[in-house]
Amino acid sequence: MVNLKIDEKDVCVPEGTTVLEAAKQVGIDIPTLCFLKEINEVGDCRMCIVEVEGRRGFVTSCVQKLEEGMVVHTNTQNVLEARRNILELILSNHPKDCLTCIRSRKL
Repeated sequence: MVNLKIDEKDVCVPEGTTVLEAAKQVGIDIPTLCFLKEINEVGDCRMCIVEVEGRRGFVTSCVQKLEEGMVVHTNTQNVLEARRNILELILSNHPKDCLTCIRSRKL
């Protein structure tokens, strides 16, 4: 088992658990776009970034495995601003035809 803190909550989870999975277990929602469990776990969209004390920059919570004593922050001003910038970059390159896109139709 691995002991850590996520947003001031003490968490104890099995070794090999990701930050995203551990956060869900304690009721903390971290946004994702590309994450599909057991299908696509690559962290490419970067929407699930979090801060880990003692590390520079952000880590993608969907692929980051937990480590003993880790302290994770999911909702800081820096994280929220970075997520907003990431989403703006994704949308700036999007064709904006969502209402007529084949993917928006019900199957």
